[in-house]
Amino acid sequence: MVVVETPPRRTRHYEPVDELVLRTAGDVSPAFLRARALVEPIVESVMAPRPVRPTLVGSAEGAIGRLLLTIPAYAVGSRPLADAYRHLLRKLPPVVGIVALTHESVQDDVTAWVTESGRAPSSSIIAAPDHLNFSVWAEDGYVAVTDADGATYLLEPFAFPRYGDSLVADLVANATDLRNTQAPLYFQGGNVLIGDDFFLIGADYPANSLDYVMQGVLTPAPGESAVALVRRLYGEYLDTERELRYVAATIPVPEQRERTIRLDGQEWTEVLHLGNRPGTAQPLFHIDMFISLAGRAQDGRYRLLVGDPRRAADLLGLPLYPHAMAEIFDNVAGTLERTGFAVHRNPLPLVYLDDERTRQRRWYFATSNNALVETSPRGGGIAYLPTYGHGSWPSLAATDRANRALWEQLGFSTVALGDFHPFAENLGALHCISKYLARSPGADVRRTLP
Repeated sequence: MVVVETPPRRTRHYEPVDELVLRTAGDVSPAFLRARALVEPIVESVMAPRPVRPTLVGSAEGAIGRLLLTIPAYAVGSRPLADAYRHLLRKLPPVVGIVALTHESVQDDVTAWVTESGRAPSSSIIAAPDHLNFSVWAEDGYVAVTDADGATYLLEPFAFPRYGDSLVADLVANATDLRNTQAPLYFQGGNVLIGDDFFLIGADYPANSLDYVMQGVLTPAPGESAVALVRRLYGEYLDTERELRYVAATIPVPEQRERTIRLDGQEWTEVLHLGNRPGTAQPLFHIDMFISLAGRAQDGRYRLLVGDPRRAADLLGLPLYPHAMAEIFDNVAGTLERTGFAVHRNPLPLVYLDDERTRQRRWYFATSNNALVETSPRGGGIAYLPTYGHGSWPSLAATDRANRALWEQLGFSTVALGDFHPFAENLGALHCISKYLARSPGADVRRTLP
């Protein structure tokens, strides 16, 4: 057993929420994929009707028209989580309609939040039974697509075993004008980012979808490779117009591991590379944790913000720890730039918090990339950003300011939201707890901000 001397203790500055699950809880293992393929083969005729010409609801272009939130009872009962939701609702323009799925026991509380934000007439509150255990991660269990007839669908993957989250699309579709259907592919919404004429998918999930081919669930056309089949089906089911681009590192990515450390004379467990499964090609398990879309530059290239742990360490005067994986983020950024994107690097701090109960230190990224973004046809737009200069990490106010400054240099107005540490230590943040349901791609988003 190797005992490592590490940085000083930083106590969690909020009460932990035991029900708040790691966002990786929705990932599936190859064994699960194989088992699902064998016991529940896909039969096209029994699947719900799907869009004829699906188009993904964008991640940045135009004004946000409608947003889905999933707010379980534990989030209402937790002060830091409730504060984050209430702050978000107050900061979003009143014209943004909210669809909120919550539990029956806290329906009145969530209704009051929506009402106090001034958007009750354009919003829907859906109450699920308290025994249904769904999570705060509204982004992941589906993608939102529109069809040529104007209908909007929540398109689910073949498998999504994160507690009751696989039922969210059904509950929402039953209570609203939205529809739901399914695709014979593996994906999660947070690993998909949608630009104006392209969409990005983190490469881990196409690799998972290949397992469906290996198990005989999907059959290539004559002369078609398995890789080509998966790419074609992502286009047919998710978006028939935009170009699909995969995001991956071309150098090895470390997997999650634990080691023993000595902290104030005691032995603790330290978790590194949180959420990274063996064989991953991504430095973080979802690309929305380290990539933001920022619209077109004047030269026509699409702008991406790609997180940079090195820049954050320099700004904070901290060591660049090996487990910050700076070289992996550099590799991904370089690949994206070589394929034609205008890449801007923004501070992505690697931080930790200590759990006194379990003597565990968990390292995670305080991501500002996980934002809500509106771009305007005239350039610029609005970026709603999570913040982290709170509690045990007041120094992160510097990276919060630097991230806001970068967006403002790109012509955006910025809206700073509250403390997102409770979400980030579970591998999510602002983008992860919300889902774009409707946008106005041609609309000017320059409007009065709160």
